[in-house]
Amino acid sequence: MFSQRPVKPAKTIDNVYGSAFYHLEAKDRTIDELRKKLAAKTDNQEWIDTVLNDLIERGYLKPDKDFAINFVERAFSAEKGSQFIITKLKEKGISATVISEAIEYITHRDEICEFSLLNRRLEQINFEGLSSDKLYTTLTKYGFKSSDVREAIKSHSIASTLPSKMQIKADKADLVKEIEKLARKLKGKSVIKRELKQKLIDISTFDEEIEKLEMDGSIDFYENCQLRLDKKRFDLSNSKDKSKAYAYLYSHGFSSDEIKETLN
Repeated sequence: MFSQRPVKPAKTIDNVYGSAFYHLEAKDRTIDELRKKLAAKTDNQEWIDTVLNDLIERGYLKPDKDFAINFVERAFSAEKGSQFIITKLKEKGISATVISEAIEYITHRDEICEFSLLNRRLEQINFEGLSSDKLYTTLTKYGFKSSDVREAIKSHSIASTLPSKMQIKADKADLVKEIEKLARKLKGKSVIKRELKQKLIDISTFDEEIEKLEMDGSIDFYENCQLRLDKKRFDLSNSKDKSKAYAYLYSHGFSSDEIKETLN
């Protein structure tokens, strides 16, 4: 990995000019961005201010308003939303007021409709293998408002039918393996069933699979109930503690029969 060369301190104001032109040739920068670059070159604020003011007057460095307008124009042309614009310009040291005015100016001048930009962006997306969650994340990354993204997806014939990431994962899940996994965590039948349902896993054959697993000895919920109880220190000779133990085991999905046998 290459180490970054240390910045050679400026000995004269000409060195500061040289640094400024070097950074501006690489790409357009805001006043704040260039100021930070020059501050790494010299701590002479008079030189920095002189160079910045001179470059602005000569047109090499755009005032914040002009930079923001140009940036907004290019962002909308690239079908980016206002949230993207706001975030990026703030990072570049542009004030919220200037950003807002620039967005409003370009929106009115070019008759920009962000929802139309969003829909055009949506039409360019390949939906194959895409989840609704991923689509939502992608569109919000382009800087469109969450509410607009949800509405656009809802109104789109294909996008509105995309499964969620959870649903895709659920469709690939093996019910037996999922039951065994949760049973190993010492969860009872009712909790396992509830959690699988929350994960959108098909539980239409849940009772049948549970019966098979119990019959072949793969899972013993009576034993698991005891193991779960062993994790706590209840005084079962005390009726109040015994009631707490019952409630504890019941909350973890064990049946009344399993709990009674364990407590007795």
